[in-house]
Amino acid sequence: MQSCRPSQVTVGSIGRINQSPPVIPSPTFSGAHRVFSLAHLETMERALLEGLLLRIRAADTDPRLLLQVFLSARSLVINPDSSESTRCSVVDALVGSLRHHADDPAYVRASLKILGDAAALSSSLAPSVVSAVRPFLDTGDSLAADAVAALAFVVEAEGADADDEVGDGGGLSLVASALDGNHVLSLASSPFVAVRSRIIDLLVRSVEKGGRRNIFGHHLVIQAFVGLAMDIYPLIRRTAVYGMIALLREAGGGIDSMVVECFYGRAVVLLKDEEEAVRLASVKLVRIVIYYNAKYWLIDFSMFGISMRHLICIQLYDQLSECGEIFAANHQGAEHSEQMDVIFIQLCAMARDMCMKVRCEAFIALGRVKLVHESVLLQSISKKILGIKSGKAHVEDYVKRAKTSLSLASGIFVHGIEDEFYEVREAACRSLGMLTIFSVQFSCKATNLLMDMLNDDVESVRLQTLQTLFHMATHDRLTMQDKHMQMFLGLLADISASVRHSARKLLQLVKLPDLVTCRETVDCLIRNLERFPEEEEDIFFALSCVGKNHKKFSAKLANEFAKEIDVFCGELILDSLGVAAKLVLFISSSFSNGQHTTDIPKALFSYAIPFSGKIAHAFKGSISQDTLLAYLFSHSKEVDKKSSSSMPVHFATSDVTCKGIMTDFNELLACPNQPENKGELLNEEIMQSIRLNLKRVDEAWLLIKSHCTHEVQNMLRACKEELEIIAWNAGGSASAFLEFTALYIQVVWLTSEIWDRFEPKKSCIIGMTALDIRLERLDMNLRRLRLSRVGISAKPILERLASTVPRLEFLCEGPCNLSAFAKEVKHACAEGTSILCNPCVFHKLLELFYPKKITYFGTFKQKKAEVQVVGNDSENPLTFVSGLPVGIPFHITLYDILNSDRLWLLMAIGESIQYVFLDLCHFEGSNAVKKSTFSVPFYGTPKAASFLLKACIVMECPSEYVTKQEKSKGGPIGDFAMICVEKDVHFINANIR
Repeated sequence: MQSCRPSQVTVGSIGRINQSPPVIPSPTFSGAHRVFSLAHLETMERALLEGLLLRIRAADTDPRLLLQVFLSARSLVINPDSSESTRCSVVDALVGSLRHHADDPAYVRASLKILGDAAALSSSLAPSVVSAVRPFLDTGDSLAADAVAALAFVVEAEGADADDEVGDGGGLSLVASALDGNHVLSLASSPFVAVRSRIIDLLVRSVEKGGRRNIFGHHLVIQAFVGLAMDIYPLIRRTAVYGMIALLREAGGGIDSMVVECFYGRAVVLLKDEEEAVRLASVKLVRIVIYYNAKYWLIDFSMFGISMRHLICIQLYDQLSECGEIFAANHQGAEHSEQMDVIFIQLCAMARDMCMKVRCEAFIALGRVKLVHESVLLQSISKKILGIKSGKAHVEDYVKRAKTSLSLASGIFVHGIEDEFYEVREAACRSLGMLTIFSVQFSCKATNLLMDMLNDDVESVRLQTLQTLFHMATHDRLTMQDKHMQMFLGLLADISASVRHSARKLLQLVKLPDLVTCRETVDCLIRNLERFPEEEEDIFFALSCVGKNHKKFSAKLANEFAKEIDVFCGELILDSLGVAAKLVLFISSSFSNGQHTTDIPKALFSYAIPFSGKIAHAFKGSISQDTLLAYLFSHSKEVDKKSSSSMPVHFATSDVTCKGIMTDFNELLACPNQPENKGELLNEEIMQSIRLNLKRVDEAWLLIKSHCTHEVQNMLRACKEELEIIAWNAGGSASAFLEFTALYIQVVWLTSEIWDRFEPKKSCIIGMTALDIRLERLDMNLRRLRLSRVGISAKPILERLASTVPRLEFLCEGPCNLSAFAKEVKHACAEGTSILCNPCVFHKLLELFYPKKITYFGTFKQKKAEVQVVGNDSENPLTFVSGLPVGIPFHITLYDILNSDRLWLLMAIGESIQYVFLDLCHFEGSNAVKKSTFSVPFYGTPKAASFLLKACIVMECPSEYVTKQEKSKGGPIGDFAMICVEKDVHFINANIR
């Protein structure tokens, strides 16, 4: 077996002591050795151990075997697969051999190194290691350094295994028992550099591991740290300073102030050290000391070089805020602290340093300084030397006594935002925002500087500038002026998505100065939406915030928008992003403020109904779509009060009251769920929507006669979309009423489609903007391209029209006389497609049909059905055998079906159709809802690997209805109408599965 790869050790390098714990290499095995069993590994380990013991005994007579002894011992110790018993045997063997080779420094040095490695890997070996190295602590030579290093490894293993004997402080206690105060001071004053280095390293580790309970005692450790901090070797000085830092951190304020001052005195001296590592450690010590004594902050930074100033700034900037809190506690009731003014000015001087890192860290530190006098802040943002205000001359006097000048702070932030390095510009921008919360006058001037940074070439600088402005806005320190808005609005079209998002986030808090600026902002957001439609949600939310924050401006824009609609004959293209964005703005501005709600034209609430989903989504969950719909309906019901008498259809709603709708919207927001009036409120909303849509159909019919088919289809499409939105939460009679209205609109749609087929196009553009004209031309060209390749077939259009008319009448209970228009449609259907060649028929239809006002008393019931196939979908098809019947498990639910109705189950595969009569006696339930589950055989299984079957429920129609349908033998008698949505049934051949 190949052993763990040992570290390379030569006779000359045996005495080398590594300061860090041993690195345990992973064992490398060949491919054949990987299949060895655990028993084989134990056998090989035992053999290596026996060989080591033999070499140790043989090394007494043959010194050439020493190298093999140390290599084998180290391999067995550091091998991660070695057992504890093996390591213990190796340690015992080495400890025993030390008694025979105590006069051989090379042997002792190598043995102590291996013993230290063993103690670091296994805390259970610590007692044996400490006992072995104790005699070598008093040698007074370099061997003492190796002995201390081994003890340091014992401290390092502290806490590695809490279950061991030495766990939980046992290792530290063992080391303390081996080293008393005299030993520590003796080793600390040793003439050997290695001994001093090892003992100071051991003391630092003991402080870090021991926490507040130092095993050597605070007095002894402090004496050693202070003394070795002035050692001639830089690494020892650095370690001593880190020891002071560790002691202050672990003590947690339990150090005497005199000790802190002593540490600080050493730190100040070492700040001028020639070695960078020592200066860096000293700066860190100063950072800790300021928690204990704030007066030592008055340091003259000019006496240090570039590197030292950089280090001081890096380590102290994040402590300035805490220092400010200490000063504030010492000067309760004072308006500011003179000491912080001096610190601020000194940091301003460092912000002019030639080193970029120093400038960057200095600006970051400036943002952390608190309690700075306003005169000093204003000086830092102005290149011109400002005078001290009356009554504040003591600030300048104190600055002079500190041997510094207020002019050092002049224009420092101006230089910062103009720096050639973007890191410095970012830091200056961030600090400006943090300081603005202390002075209103300073924040106004800082805004002017920050606006210039919005055009920075670096994305991170622009992003940081927006974040700073947002920080100022949250603290009410941001005031946008006209000269600022152009630069700010340009970021809404920035190439970076993060910058655009941050700009819109800031816009949510900005107070726009006037109506012109508000209009430009809205237009810019709409252009932003057209260019980046994927950011619709974020843009709509920004518009909603603008509307809420600027209610008066939004109301004026809403009135302007309503006048534009009146000029365009009431036309509103509902699929336009610009219209949707403006409606979000207007509707959001009407929330929670009754006096502004009345300023918005009521027509806009009606137009906003199809956009209720988008508007509710823009409010980020603060309002539900149902509550928003109720609000929109409550304000849109007064749109056409003057013309209510000319509504196409009137319904008797004497049992419905409007009390629920007229409730203040604030109450709806506070109590969105009011089940006692929900049905009453919903019925009134539906009635209002139907009235509005039927009135639009009346307007559409005039456009049909004017041959404006495209406009008609846009209007009818909007009506259908609105009805679909409302139908989501409707049920019962309301659902049937909506279905009736939707089918009525579908009839008008098909009528206009047929008329468009036979009438030549004429130019008739009503109330369309230039953009709408282009969209109309594009849509017209696309339609011509489609028709030139496919064309319109008269037969399917006529069939759809004929099948729609009877469905309207089936929704009403009882007989209903057909109108003259319906009779003409019947006549056209009876004559067949040949009559379509005569346009006079359609002229006559148009003359006969006109939306007339009728009054209907009662309720609607929608006769419909639902078909489900149990356990079948595209991933779980039913199996079949070609040519044999297959059973299909159906679950059918019928709504408002009378016992006199005749229903059929239609199953079709292409042109092959099979009908199955449904006996209502097998259905359970009342006339309102009937349910049944049964298996139906299908006989027309094709010769195919799989097929898709269409299933639906149809109902026989009385003979006077128009619809003619082709049917198979044994199907419905006469005409029929489909009363459910087609259901797909999936099949797969049993031989394939």
